[in-house]
Amino acid sequence: MMKRLLPLFDQFAPKEICDALRAQMDALSTGMPNELRQRDDEYLREGIRPQKSSEDRQQALLDQIDHAKTSAERDQLYLRLAMMTAGSLDLRARDYVAKIEDDELRQKAEPFIDATIIMRASDKKDPDRLLEMVRIGNLTHFQKAWALTQAARFLAKGDREKSVSLIDDATTEARRIDTSDPDRPRAMLAVANAALLVDRSKVWDLAYEVAKAANSAEGFSGEDGVLRISLLTKGMSSIHSTSAGEFDVSGVFGELAKDDYNRTVEMARLFEREAPRASAVITIARSVLEDKKK
Repeated sequence: MMKRLLPLFDQFAPKEICDALRAQMDALSTGMPNELRQRDDEYLREGIRPQKSSEDRQQALLDQIDHAKTSAERDQLYLRLAMMTAGSLDLRARDYVAKIEDDELRQKAEPFIDATIIMRASDKKDPDRLLEMVRIGNLTHFQKAWALTQAARFLAKGDREKSVSLIDDATTEARRIDTSDPDRPRAMLAVANAALLVDRSKVWDLAYEVAKAANSAEGFSGEDGVLRISLLTKGMSSIHSTSAGEFDVSGVFGELAKDDYNRTVEMARLFEREAPRASAVITIARSVLEDKKK
């Protein structure tokens, strides 16, 4: 925090305060790894100092790698480089991970970087990158199903046939998730939400599968949908998450209630556990009240 704010102190504070802060920062940094002491990435700069270009930041890390004294230091730099390039959807990130010598670190980093790429590709609405990562990435069935549904959503208007095909592929991936895993009904909900855009006739069967999967997954509540990835190492920790409404019961059941209220009520009764059933019933009630209000 001191390092981040020092440019502002240099600009606005008396010199003695700046000198005192630098002395304190030097004292606190004693014994810290060299890469942390020299850290000067976008998170430190954002909003305070001019941003370095992506190529400049990559080159700075490559220069540090060339002068790294140990393989552990080199591995951490390759990891930082991979995280940086993954954020810009650059597939060189996967090459940098492959250069990590520590087997355990490399095995942890690879799925994290691949999942980071699909999350960024979703943010940037890039179906091509999503589909490429489903093909080559080290992703879970849940992550693949979500990536396929996102690609289907982005292609819904321009290429309906391709979108429908991707929904079928996503359904296949969702069915590969273990029956006791709460991610199975969440993945099916994501598929159903995508199907709402291109083929509503599929949604009823998908909703039935959601209820069936929910009854086998004790941890599923119907309203806690999130895609979260994390990487914890000796040198850093990083957590990315996306809170996606398409993992929740509300979206699908709210739309189905508009099409056929009675059938949707019967579908909600298929949930054996209280939490998802309550979420579905409340969603149906809200849909009816909104229609009345209109």
